[in-house]
Amino acid sequence: LIRTEVTWVNWVRDRDVADVHILITRQEAGSGGEQYTLAFLGARAFAGRGDTLIYTTNPTTTGDERRRGVLQTISVGLVQFAAHTPAGLTLRVSPGKAETSASSQTAPKNDPWKAWVFEIGLNGSVQGERFYKGRNVEAQLNANRVTEAWKTGIEYQFSYRDNEATVQEFDSIGTVTSENIYTNLQRDWQAELGQVMSVTDHFSLGASLEVAQQTFRNQDLRYQLRAAFEYNLFPYAEATRRELTFRYGVGVTGYRYADTTIFNKIRETLPTHFFELSYRTRQPWGSANVNIEHRNFLTDASKRTTAVNAGFSVRLFKGLSVNAGGGYEWIHDQVYLPRGEQDAVDVLLRRRALLTGFQYNTRFGVSYTFGSIFNNVVNPRF
Repeated sequence: LIRTEVTWVNWVRDRDVADVHILITRQEAGSGGEQYTLAFLGARAFAGRGDTLIYTTNPTTTGDERRRGVLQTISVGLVQFAAHTPAGLTLRVSPGKAETSASSQTAPKNDPWKAWVFEIGLNGSVQGERFYKGRNVEAQLNANRVTEAWKTGIEYQFSYRDNEATVQEFDSIGTVTSENIYTNLQRDWQAELGQVMSVTDHFSLGASLEVAQQTFRNQDLRYQLRAAFEYNLFPYAEATRRELTFRYGVGVTGYRYADTTIFNKIRETLPTHFFELSYRTRQPWGSANVNIEHRNFLTDASKRTTAVNAGFSVRLFKGLSVNAGGGYEWIHDQVYLPRGEQDAVDVLLRRRALLTGFQYNTRFGVSYTFGSIFNNVVNPRF
């Protein structure tokens, strides 16, 4: 849409040969819509020139309206650059119809919902074949209210998963002698209330209450109450481009187990604390993020989990881009594991959490593009 509508500029596939680089970032808006921040960064002949424009949608904005809103913002932002080129003499400015919408108002005077936004979702699936069938149902309810001073979120999620596999046994001549049916039933739900208060441009306070059930982790009931503070080295207004935050919190977590645990507990309440260090940036050269989190029980520091996750996507030079990421987690707080031996079916069907000291994930990718730098033509045939 952008290349076919904005035809008065040359679009190129590599930022190193561009005179203007448009960096678009997106965040969730308080209304339930999305806020797009478009940074216009001048390069080469326009080095040192730039601007930042913002376009905000509302929850009822359609995909076409969103694309056209972003397109209009891009067009307006490019005008100041085009005005200094021969193309500027061919442009004509005409005023559009003035509109008042949720996307252009930051604080509506008459809002019957008082900034509350609600979302209800329900989905399910059924699949099967001769020796396997599965069913899945998921439901969610969200209520959010976001203002400059406060951020409130209420969330409820429910999940039901049911898988059934049939295994046949044969004799020496290939006759079926028996059929065994194995099932895996998982029922989970979670309700959470979160409240965040903006204190300064760099500092926030938050609290949350969570109640949940998780079959996989032997938890008939889990509740968690936490309070925390967060400090951002950069102003929150720069969050679309960079963040360096430190978060620390304390709380209490209670468990009621379905089966007696390896520590001979059927229920327990444990005080906890956690800290988290997170860095994210998005720049013309690419993006990067690092997150470090540690949590443990205050009554026993040996029962702890530490996780490190990182990733980046970088254009090294013209046409060559690399991306990589991964994470590693040291796990020593599985107090919920049920007592007794796990059988082969539990392991193969992942019916229960298993004792482990770690988990990890990695990813890596590289791409190289060469050829014509121009990228103006769109051909949708076939």
